[in-house]
Amino acid sequence: NDIMRLSFLIKTRSFAGWESHRNAFSGDGQTFQQKSSMVRRRANGMTEKKNDSVEIDLGKLLRLYLRYWWVIILSVLVIGGGVLLYTANFITPLYKAEVTVYVSNSNAGQQQSDYITGSNLTASQQLVSTYINIIRSNTVLDKVAASTNMDITADEIRDMMSTEQVDSTEFFNVYITHPDPETAAYIANIIAEVAPDEIAGFIEGSSTKIVDYAQVPEKPSSPSLTKNTLIGVLLGLVLSVAFLTVRDLMDVRVKNEEDLSEISNLPVLGRIPLFTQEKKQKRRASNGSSNGKKGGQGA
Repeated sequence: NDIMRLSFLIKTRSFAGWESHRNAFSGDGQTFQQKSSMVRRRANGMTEKKNDSVEIDLGKLLRLYLRYWWVIILSVLVIGGGVLLYTANFITPLYKAEVTVYVSNSNAGQQQSDYITGSNLTASQQLVSTYINIIRSNTVLDKVAASTNMDITADEIRDMMSTEQVDSTEFFNVYITHPDPETAAYIANIIAEVAPDEIAGFIEGSSTKIVDYAQVPEKPSSPSLTKNTLIGVLLGLVLSVAFLTVRDLMDVRVKNEEDLSEISNLPVLGRIPLFTQEKKQKRRASNGSSNGKKGGQGA
């Protein structure tokens, strides 16, 4: 009796468990479908979250750059060499002539003291900007243009002229930039001859002296072949790296397990090996040799 009662209880519990499982997966199909749709929604939600955020793997990009190193080298050589050839053959070299002027806070005919006070130096430094503006005025440059005996205007001289104070001192430089080095030095020296007298007529109690006259420059001041070539090399490097990076980020193909794991949480069940053309030929050759051996044995 005890054995029969125990077997009846086991059958009853097994039947109740089977009924609960059947109701869970059947339930007119509602419970199973609801759970399946819930799982699909969660998987789609996780995939959408992954697609919304773009992650950049620096190690992967570094391997990409090493793999396509020849693209980077080729871009650097082509763009750097192109910039070098363009600079050497199509950009007009310019030469810069320089005149150095000294500003004094005393008249040229005035008796000089045995020492120079700090106030005199400060006043001379403050007069530099005033003298620069006077030299760039139409009054001075019109006389310079007339003294050159060249078909040139004051505006053209102003365009080729640049001025700079030397380290906040009472010295300043006047530069003339021109494609012809002799013309640049000639115009700069004409300015050095005309400017002191004109400045003395505007400001009383001060004077200017020419420290250095312009020499004919031997080397062009611009363009710089080295600087432009380095810019071209850097431009080629940046463009090639940017191209490879954008190309990799825009590639949506699934090529390995890592790409598959980025778009899905499902496990990888298997992998199909890639057979190259060489492997196929080797297999054909091995099959042919094995068939030949079998034919020889049969004969």
